[in-house]
Amino acid sequence: MTRKSISARTAIGAMAISILLPVTPILAAPKAPPRALSKLLDCRAITEAAGRLACYDEQVAAIEAATARDEVVVMDKEDVRKTRRSLFGFTMPKLPFLGGGDKEDDAKDETQVNEIEDVIKNLKALPYGIWVFTLDDGSQWQSADPMPYGTPKIGHKILIKRAALSAYKASVNGWAPVKVKRVG
Repeated sequence: MTRKSISARTAIGAMAISILLPVTPILAAPKAPPRALSKLLDCRAITEAAGRLACYDEQVAAIEAATARDEVVVMDKEDVRKTRRSLFGFTMPKLPFLGGGDKEDDAKDETQVNEIEDVIKNLKALPYGIWVFTLDDGSQWQSADPMPYGTPKIGHKILIKRAALSAYKASVNGWAPVKVKRVG
């Protein structure tokens, strides 16, 4: 490499850093509550009791109306857990309302789903020993490998676990696990 190409790379790197540095605090800023909720929380600052109560009544009515129009959705942990379970196996973007994001936070999150246990409701055999399983919850999974220890049957229990590198492994009827992917 010539001295000229090294200095050009250094200049480009410095330029990239100078562009990204002002953005970093914005990305690291704590997330503000949704606008509808922040208006309700602003009512706490009103010192006069009657004014504060009127503010709360007005903002609660606004949130109730927004919820009726599906502009605001409120989910408790059980709703989030059920939603995560129904989406288990799909590649999804990190959605803040489903707690997506920080791996450290995900490890502590009790709504995180790392495995599901269900019963096979329907089966479809594909060539080369590949199977498509339909579970009681309606999800469909396809094996990536043949089942070397037996033939799965309707009514067999299936345990699907998260594996390394965004993969999933399924154990049917207690057999050795095989790689699977969610197809429906």
